[in-house]
Amino acid sequence: MTSATQQAGTGWINTGSVIDPSAATGDPYSLSFTVAGGVTTYTVLRDGNPTALTDVPYQSGQAIEIDGLSFTVTGAPADADRFDITPSSASLSIFDVLDRVATELETPGRNNGQIAQSVATALRDIDASSAKLTAQRAVAGETLNRIDRAAERLSGQKLAAQTDRSQAEDLDMVEAISTFQKQQTGYEAALKSYASVQNLSLFQYLNV
Repeated sequence: MTSATQQAGTGWINTGSVIDPSAATGDPYSLSFTVAGGVTTYTVLRDGNPTALTDVPYQSGQAIEIDGLSFTVTGAPADADRFDITPSSASLSIFDVLDRVATELETPGRNNGQIAQSVATALRDIDASSAKLTAQRAVAGETLNRIDRAAERLSGQKLAAQTDRSQAEDLDMVEAISTFQKQQTGYEAALKSYASVQNLSLFQYLNV
């Protein structure tokens, strides 16, 4: 995430990007400018410590790359102008973003670079907030789907229980007892027949 800490000139920094995730360190960086004798140079610090990008001649619109990160400054930074490049945080609020950009754009006396910086930062933060909102909507949608599936299962179980209860309450006891006695009589007859056949040998069968 890029932001302007000190911005007196017309230079502004874009949102930046990660071009090599394996080289990214996650440390905060700062980009400071020096203007002397009509020559503008910049220096990049990593967590306050010098890097190989020290006193590098500045060229508007030229990408600055370090540790897998790439960002571009456009315009004419003033002496001592500074921009910070820090890891993104999850605490961004779309309402805070809109309030901040409205306040900055309504502030009189700001130059074109400062206005461009406010717009670029606001667009970046709005896009990030929109992506976060979309992700949360997806999570909410999946939760609602799980609730719907659980409700369907409970409804099915309730219907099955009501059917069983209805069958039990509507049972004709006289008919049920009569059917049971018939089945029991048939079962006993089958057992006696099986016992008689089991004890009958071939010799007994031939002499019958």
